[in-house]
Amino acid sequence: MIAKTMNPRAAYAGELLLTSERTESMDSWATGLNNNVLVLGCSGAGKTRNFLKPNLLQCHGSYVVLDSKGRLFYEMVPYLSDHGYTVDRLDFTTMEGTVGYDPLHHVRWRRGRPLAQDIIGIASALFPRDEMGDDPFWASAAANYVASYIAYVFEALPDREWNMASVVSVFEQACEGNIEQLFCDLRRQDPESYAVSLFRRARSTARAEKMHSSIMGIIAANLMPLTFDGALASFRKPEQIDFRDLGRERRVLFVTMDDMDRSLGPLTSLFIRQAFSSLCDFADASCEGGRLPIPVRFMLDDFANLTLPGFDDVLSVIRSREISCTAICQTVSQLEARYGEAQANSIIGNCDRHLVLGFQDERTARYFALRANKTPSTLLETPAGRWWLFERGQRGVCEPAYELEQHPGYAELAGEEEAPEFVPEICEEDLWSERLFEVEPFGDGSGVAA
Repeated sequence: MIAKTMNPRAAYAGELLLTSERTESMDSWATGLNNNVLVLGCSGAGKTRNFLKPNLLQCHGSYVVLDSKGRLFYEMVPYLSDHGYTVDRLDFTTMEGTVGYDPLHHVRWRRGRPLAQDIIGIASALFPRDEMGDDPFWASAAANYVASYIAYVFEALPDREWNMASVVSVFEQACEGNIEQLFCDLRRQDPESYAVSLFRRARSTARAEKMHSSIMGIIAANLMPLTFDGALASFRKPEQIDFRDLGRERRVLFVTMDDMDRSLGPLTSLFIRQAFSSLCDFADASCEGGRLPIPVRFMLDDFANLTLPGFDDVLSVIRSREISCTAICQTVSQLEARYGEAQANSIIGNCDRHLVLGFQDERTARYFALRANKTPSTLLETPAGRWWLFERGQRGVCEPAYELEQHPGYAELAGEEEAPEFVPEICEEDLWSERLFEVEPFGDGSGVAA
């Protein structure tokens, strides 16, 4: 009798729902593709309801879900809990949630010291250069000071006070004129202090009084959103989010981000960056084969509201760790406005599947016209209810949209005893789809059948 062998890739099996007629395996070894997906569609196109929700219902691995409207958590938590998930929530509008978040909690340590690049990364994230005009000096100068404050907290304070609330307190000491004495005392205790060396470099602007005052004003403005009661409570909350848990067990983390108020936007972006970094570090250091035992999928709705420098590089290396990302935004233009044309192109190129839920602007239509082998004007005529799928190595296809009601789990999600039978509508779209496959001149005028 031959013993049955366990499929070593069983944990990574699953189906990615793309259109009404098409699903794809999520085993990247089997497909040769990464599981990164770029979803584009205007408001009301069904990005959340007909793509994000059905794929959450698949219950494949763990999820980090960016929920800009704040409703997904309440709509999905009963279903996910019933299917064995631990569900957490963190609201970056009020900083309330089932878990707390403090950036300092996720700083890595090497040889008994906090990693310098993580300290600098936190400080830089709190002062995004693209939000401070054309001159990067001001953001860099402010970040240098805050990096020295973070390092001071780690070196001079007891570990129970290693949080952003303490960083704010150090800045308040600077405003009161006591900061020089704090760093002098630290230097006497530790002549090799990294915090002191950072502070010395930051202080190079102090002789220019007006410049120094401007830098302090920038720091005050950017740290102010971190000083309200909800934020301070989150920083000090005993139960902090541990990103590694997502790779150990089936969990879902819903992250609410205010799509109107951007004051906590830098902190939200930092949260996502630290999540990727922590999971990659955990996979490399602690997981067999450098792969998470539970795959983790980031579903970033309203992705263009995040500022993630170097995100294209992140997308290029996460596949081997069994991490994937779905970036959801409205248009190519929106992506380029946030990240610049070069980095936006790189982000798009690092997603092996592009799903366009309708073309609303000329830039997006022109971007995908060559791959669709259609003119931009034809793509702009794509009716509601049809989606374009572009997969690496394959011809673009236009198929009926997936609808939430099609999913086998919809009845349970909706609280119904039995889901209504899904019957696709027949309308003028079918006449359009027949024309879609007619020969059409494009580019040099030669007709090529799609």
